[in-house]
Amino acid sequence: MKKRNIITAMIALLLSAVSNNAFGHDIAVKNDDGVTIYYNYMNDGKELEVTYGSYSGIVIIPEEVTYMNRTRKVTAIGYYAFSGCSSLTSVTIPNSVTTIGFEAFYDCSYLTSITIGNAVTTIGVEAFYYCRRLTSVTIPNSVISIGNFAFSGCSSLTSVTFPNSVTTIGGGAFSGCSSLTFITIPNSVTTIEYRAFDGCDIEKVVSLIKDPRGITGKDSYDRTFSLNTFNNAILYVPVGTIDKYKATAGWQEFQFIEEGVPSSILTPKSAPVLIQRSGNTLTISGAPTGTPIAVYDLSGRLINTAKAVEGTTRIDAVTTDKVVIARVGERAVKVAIK
Repeated sequence: MKKRNIITAMIALLLSAVSNNAFGHDIAVKNDDGVTIYYNYMNDGKELEVTYGSYSGIVIIPEEVTYMNRTRKVTAIGYYAFSGCSSLTSVTIPNSVTTIGFEAFYDCSYLTSITIGNAVTTIGVEAFYYCRRLTSVTIPNSVISIGNFAFSGCSSLTSVTFPNSVTTIGGGAFSGCSSLTFITIPNSVTTIEYRAFDGCDIEKVVSLIKDPRGITGKDSYDRTFSLNTFNNAILYVPVGTIDKYKATAGWQEFQFIEEGVPSSILTPKSAPVLIQRSGNTLTISGAPTGTPIAVYDLSGRLINTAKAVEGTTRIDAVTTDKVVIARVGERAVKVAIK
């Protein structure tokens, strides 16, 4: 971890030099559900970033905040914003946010659910480092860069969905994600940096890259994949490219390379559950058939129940509250309905 420590120290020094307000805030505003979120002004006071505070439970970050009769968009999750919030369990990042900053969710040890809005382009260095109860991540198709050690140490992470917009997977980005056994790398990726997947015993690597560039091989301390992955995993590559992979540094060191990707591998065993709202109606997609669904108001009163059906399930959530709690199986999420 020597290289990581040096990089972290350099970035922390740089950030502290840029701002002396890392753990302060300009304003504090309560959401409709009563959760206080702390913000700093950005862009000459025209926008807001979420900044450091004591957060717990379920947090829904709004797209806009009105304060002293002025409405501003929330466009960033600042560095350290949720760092060390050990009782934080779920966060929803809105579609207005474009960046997730350095160590934004560092060591949020009970964070199990993260919804990333579809405007985020950059996931910062160590953004989710050591969020060891995070089980799955869907990266939206706006993301271009995943920073160094962004998800390092997320030892419960079993599923990562990369969109065909990502060009860079940073150094150590998923290192130590010991439960990750399968990945699909889209054709858009041009750079996979040192130790990106080291410490992960991945069994199946699907690379959709048609013109592979070199990665760090298994004999280096900074190898891109773990030794077990190089020696035991099956690397699936696009039809007509196997000779390219066998001639490209790092990729050529996979012991088992197969051309063509079976359709059963490209189809995930379980899709992420998506909860959307239209007025007082919630639409739940991706839940296995028969999964119990319940909607509660903020006082805990049961509003409605249903069971998931194949495809999408709709459930009424009529209440005077502006926010309800939707429970799908074991997962509970706050949803703004007005």
